[in-house]
Amino acid sequence: MNIIIKLLINGVIGIPGLWWSGTSLTFAFVASIIVSLIAYAIGDLLILPNTNNTFATTADFLLVFALFWASCALFNQTYHLSGILVTTFAIGVVEYFYHSYLQHKGVHHTKHPG
Repeated sequence: MNIIIKLLINGVIGIPGLWWSGTSLTFAFVASIIVSLIAYAIGDLLILPNTNNTFATTADFLLVFALFWASCALFNQTYHLSGILVTTFAIGVVEYFYHSYLQHKGVHHTKHPG
């Protein structure tokens, strides 16, 4: 169920954000799904349980920005770097609250939650 929430949240922000940044709507849809799945696997399943919310949110921000930028460059999509940055920042803000939700639901931490 957590993955569905992640896909919906990131899709609501990522698809319009990437499209506004100059990419095609199809690319924005596919990239948003793939980047969300990768960010879920790395940020939410690997980093968050072993660190705290602040560190996991920062890691998600950097990962999502790098993946959006690299995928745009790799697939020759026209884009505005500032648009990708704003989209990634918005996703990062929502990720902070999503991580709080996951912590409340019982993500086990080896270090103190933050």
